[in-house]
Amino acid sequence: MIDRALISLLKTKRLWRGPLVWVLGLFVLANFVAARFEKALIAEGKRNLLLIPAPPNSAPDSDKNLRTARYDVSVGRDLDHYWAAVPDAASQPLVVLCGMSQMYAINEFKSGDETISELMDDEMAPKGVRVFGLAAPNLCNEEAMLLFLSTLSSPHTKPNVFIYGVCFDKYRNLDVRPSYQAHLLRDRELQGLWQRTATEFNKEYPLATQKMLSSLKDVLATEKKVSEAGVETQLREFVARYLPLVAVRKELNATVQLRLYEARNRLLNIKPTSKRPVIQARYDLNKEFLRMMAEVSKRNRVRLILYIIPLNPQAENPYVPEQYRQFKTWLETFCRGQNVPFANLEGIVPRGDWGLFQGGPDFKHFKEEGHRLTSRAILDQFGSVIFNEQTMAGKDR
Repeated sequence: MIDRALISLLKTKRLWRGPLVWVLGLFVLANFVAARFEKALIAEGKRNLLLIPAPPNSAPDSDKNLRTARYDVSVGRDLDHYWAAVPDAASQPLVVLCGMSQMYAINEFKSGDETISELMDDEMAPKGVRVFGLAAPNLCNEEAMLLFLSTLSSPHTKPNVFIYGVCFDKYRNLDVRPSYQAHLLRDRELQGLWQRTATEFNKEYPLATQKMLSSLKDVLATEKKVSEAGVETQLREFVARYLPLVAVRKELNATVQLRLYEARNRLLNIKPTSKRPVIQARYDLNKEFLRMMAEVSKRNRVRLILYIIPLNPQAENPYVPEQYRQFKTWLETFCRGQNVPFANLEGIVPRGDWGLFQGGPDFKHFKEEGHRLTSRAILDQFGSVIFNEQTMAGKDR
């Protein structure tokens, strides 16, 4: 009966004269184009994230790469996977280096180049101290707080020292990215710590704690959909094996978003160096997160270290000069008052060790030598704090 109905439907001339043929044709064409440009879309997606090229014939999420990872290679896209690579803090002192894309992006990358966290680990591992990097593009202070509390949620990841490279333009960013939300959703211990921290500091830091509670509410609201989403994910992965358009959906979406972003910039004549003031409400919120991070570090006996990231001396940055000066003054004064080790490293990478971005000097991302110089500057500035006998022995913890 069904076969006859289907045959009858297929013989209907109206069906073939309607939009169905065009829809099917466009769908087939879209999959052909996706298959044709799949590698290019994936490569562009990695370039947009400033990811270091993977070695030939390597699987980014393989167990081998996980065992050798010394920072979150997924740069926040798959934190759960690389969380297993964090060295066991219960058996040896651990230093966590946290920040944004400058921590992992290497301009003019060459095989064998290493990031800041890897270079620090090279230096410190022979002395019995391990270093692990947690960084993601455009990391805001709420996300830094999430990463910090994540390390505190288990004795196996609780660091002796938490180093945070503070970037002024990230004070314009808000919210926890979906991949970090998923990490929070899956970790019950972290959820409890997040809730307790927000409740405990509610009076001192109302903006930050209300934002934390709002973020947690949004995450928990999705919990009921987890099983449904799991089935949907499995179905999507199955379909992706046969339909290239589904397989590269994330890369395609990122490419479209980038093109829209570039078109907007051209239309409004916005350049990477265009001065963009940080909205005061966002600035105040991110300041509260940093203040709270200092309080949480003291209560958990983890040594917090803050530094201002290097900037390219030959590139104009998008900061409003007066705002940036006030930020630097405030941060140094705050650290001094809280007894938080601090250094301004914005001038430690010379002109020749940076790269290009959108046709001009990249004001924030440098070559491998810049990573080496930054690693050395961190150790020179904070080595006595990091290797302090009490800190490394855990007596302050």
